[in-house]
Amino acid sequence: MSRYASGPEGLRRRGALVVAALTTAACLAATAARAQGDARDANDANDANDAGAPLVTWGTADAAVGPTEATGDGGAPEPAAGADPADAGGEAPGTGTASGAAGAEDQEDWDDWDDEDDDEPTDPIVWRADWPRFGLGDWIITGSGAALALGTAIVAPQPKHTFGGYAFDESVRRSLRLPSSNLRFAARDASDILVSLEATWPFFVDAAITTWWYHHSPDAAAQMAAVNAEAIAVITGLQGVTNTIASRERPYGRDCGTSVLPDQTVECEGNVRYRSFFSGHSAFSFTAASLICTNHLKLGLFGGGAAEIATCIIAYGGAAAAASLRVMGDMHYATDVLTGAFVGTVVGVGIPLLHYRSVGLSDDRPHHLGQVRVMPVGTGVGVGGTF
Repeated sequence: MSRYASGPEGLRRRGALVVAALTTAACLAATAARAQGDARDANDANDANDAGAPLVTWGTADAAVGPTEATGDGGAPEPAAGADPADAGGEAPGTGTASGAAGAEDQEDWDDWDDEDDDEPTDPIVWRADWPRFGLGDWIITGSGAALALGTAIVAPQPKHTFGGYAFDESVRRSLRLPSSNLRFAARDASDILVSLEATWPFFVDAAITTWWYHHSPDAAAQMAAVNAEAIAVITGLQGVTNTIASRERPYGRDCGTSVLPDQTVECEGNVRYRSFFSGHSAFSFTAASLICTNHLKLGLFGGGAAEIATCIIAYGGAAAAASLRVMGDMHYATDVLTGAFVGTVVGVGIPLLHYRSVGLSDDRPHHLGQVRVMPVGTGVGVGGTF
């Protein structure tokens, strides 16, 4: 029997792996953002040089560098007592060295210009004025999704369960299911890590590190994070309601009560056994991948172009891996993960696109998605609104 089968040890191990993975991802993202900024600064410096930036030249001198004293009659300064005549007359013939004063002045100008270039802010990420901002309607949707998710997590699946696979489920299970329980639990661990990375990336990396910290765009970061939260809340609520009603037994359920998986294990005793359709890991991963891809393509978080396309490919690749590992770990049938991938993609693309669209607002009008008005009606009050 797997050493993870009793539950608590496996949960602790998975939690530690998830924290380690998130920390590593954050460090890599910050390093990548900083490297991108350094490369951009270097390109800007080269462009400035080509346009006539201050140059430091060596080997010429036309100013006295030795200690001098004023003549008192408005004439040119004369060397101070004890000064080397060579210092008073500029550089000695044949030395080939630069004037200290001229070189120091040019170097100071260069340093000042270079410091100004380093302090120049990166291009900001702008939430366009004609895009709808997160408003009351969005708060209602987000809160409703979160409430549904919480309620369905507490309520047990309906007692009339469904069993077995449909269509190609059994053949896919036979092909992908890993042979030993240890390998299956390892696949579940890996899937947990991937879904954790996918689900937190739109908030932690794209909104917080890239947009707010690197691009110095707190408003766009706040709007992006709010839209991300709305999508995650919606998919969590939909998935919770569906698996509570469907009450489909997970593939491993047929092994409960056998030597492979005794009834006393957490997998067989708890309600988790009947939450197979549709896969939450698949749905969350594809929702997050769609959020990542849509945000990058619409806002150009990495500067646009190939970097954004590569980000989309990596995000969807991670989501596909997380979903496949659920089948390999015998937690879901193929139809579970395919349905989760489809619904997650629709939510992850659809909700952001409701915000990344023009609503015809001018720059001098307040931007909101809803208004609530309270007004007297008879002996009471009425509440009305526009959304």
